[in-house]
Amino acid sequence: MMVFVHGGTPGVTPYVSGPHIWGSVLQRFPQANAIEVNGQTIDAMTQQILKAIDGKGRCHLVGHDLGGLVALNVAIEAPQLVSAVTAVASVAASPTGDGVGDFTFAYPPKPLWSRESQRWALERVSYSHYHIDDRLLDACVAAAGKQQPMTPETYANEFVPSLMKAKSRFYEVCRTDGIKVPCQIVWGSHDPLATFDHGLWLFRGIAQKQRVAQFHVINRTGALPFREEPAAFHQIVAAFADGH
Repeated sequence: MMVFVHGGTPGVTPYVSGPHIWGSVLQRFPQANAIEVNGQTIDAMTQQILKAIDGKGRCHLVGHDLGGLVALNVAIEAPQLVSAVTAVASVAASPTGDGVGDFTFAYPPKPLWSRESQRWALERVSYSHYHIDDRLLDACVAAAGKQQPMTPETYANEFVPSLMKAKSRFYEVCRTDGIKVPCQIVWGSHDPLATFDHGLWLFRGIAQKQRVAQFHVINRTGALPFREEPAAFHQIVAAFADGH
């Protein structure tokens, strides 16, 4: 089974992510299961995924941005439940300092998480805008009505420390025991949130100890390569899944 883990931080990311963010690419995978992930720490999100996949055999985890870091954390916690990990445009997992997201998302239209504000945010992270259709915007607006945004205090005092802790542990594992399952990194060539080099260094970190590691770049895509080039994305991920 393939389990798709979305990214996004409620109350922080200016577009509301969720299972809907994967769009039509899910239809290309016969055993795709996109799950809802929430929680205020990386540990809480990790436990949600572990609970969702327990008893379902070994799963291929496909995680976008923050979901990529959570998927890698699951593989560290319970490699017996994971057949492989694909981390997609995972700025959260990449070795970044201050993210360029602060600049990409500067001065969003008000009110936040309205239809037009989310359209603006999605356009900012995309190479082309054709995939930003009414269906996506409707889903984002609906998700905004259900989300429980983190307060600034929760974000600063709980989420950020948990993120730093998870990243520190991840890179320590990469240097020592290694990630115990095959991993691949998929990046957009024109991702405005993190450069090609960020993705490459994430790959290099994993490849230190994990022999089965791949790095793919999808041309003319931004931070949502699975939406902008679903056929190419499917080809890459399906080929990796077939081998592992």
